[in-house]
Amino acid sequence: MFKKKSIGIIGVSGIGKIYLRELSILGIKKIYILGKSYKSSLKNKLSLQSASNLEIIPCKSINDFKNKKLDIICICSPTNTHLNYINKFLKTKSKLIVEKPIFDLKNLSDKEISQITEKIFKKYPKKIITNLPLKEYANSLKTKFKIKKKEIRKINFKYHTSGKNFYKDIAIDLLPHSLSFLLFFFMIKKNNVNINSKIVSKNGWRSSFTFSKINCTFNFNQNINRKNSILEISINDKKYLRVQKNNKSRLTKNHQYIKSGSLYKKINNSMSVSIKKNLLKLTENKIRKKDINFQKSLISLMSFLIK
Repeated sequence: MFKKKSIGIIGVSGIGKIYLRELSILGIKKIYILGKSYKSSLKNKLSLQSASNLEIIPCKSINDFKNKKLDIICICSPTNTHLNYINKFLKTKSKLIVEKPIFDLKNLSDKEISQITEKIFKKYPKKIITNLPLKEYANSLKTKFKIKKKEIRKINFKYHTSGKNFYKDIAIDLLPHSLSFLLFFFMIKKNNVNINSKIVSKNGWRSSFTFSKINCTFNFNQNINRKNSILEISINDKKYLRVQKNNKSRLTKNHQYIKSGSLYKKINNSMSVSIKKNLLKLTENKIRKKDINFQKSLISLMSFLIK
């Protein structure tokens, strides 16, 4: 289904490498890439093409990339560039998968955020989808451990990563993960959320809040020297830890498990499932109203929590 599609990636020095891996697994043979400079794109081509069976074609500029008239573009560049790239392709035939968060809302007013959201999802409802692998992780956790939504009374979401962000930027980077996990179970609105406390430090961001008599805590930390990320979710005080058996190359898929007590349960790679589902939705023109509402709710809650 995807083999005949022309696909490009903007930004392959980080998360874009994982997209290359997944697209290769799905049978794509040729990928167009756009980096911060043509020189960096050529360098990435040499290192990535030798580690995969892909033909990687660097583009010299945004206009060169745009002239390819690609079916699907994966935006994996830094968050503060997302909106610029989205705007450049809104009126083209290309459909977009955007890495989380869909755009940087740190310095935007509520009115500006609302205007951008309406422009993206109302005028172009079948064009854009945000990649949110924690939705798939939430589904695996629910299925493997038979978690019942109606029995949930408390959620603690701890995510410590090796990111380079500080202060509020930590929340902008990691809230899409925690909120997409939460929204998988509860499609809550910001009007139903009461913030009890918020602590922001150079390397951490923590918020405790309630909704519908459910207590929730988000605990984020980023340290550039941290070797392995920690994702631990407690539901009603029972802990679930994500365990990844890493391979040396980012072009080789990791194996994922969920550990609870002494019990390990293998799950599908959340990123793999998410990217494949998003590609299917875009190629089959099957972005539904619930997909749009999910993304809009996530943006609204993000804005509310970081203010």
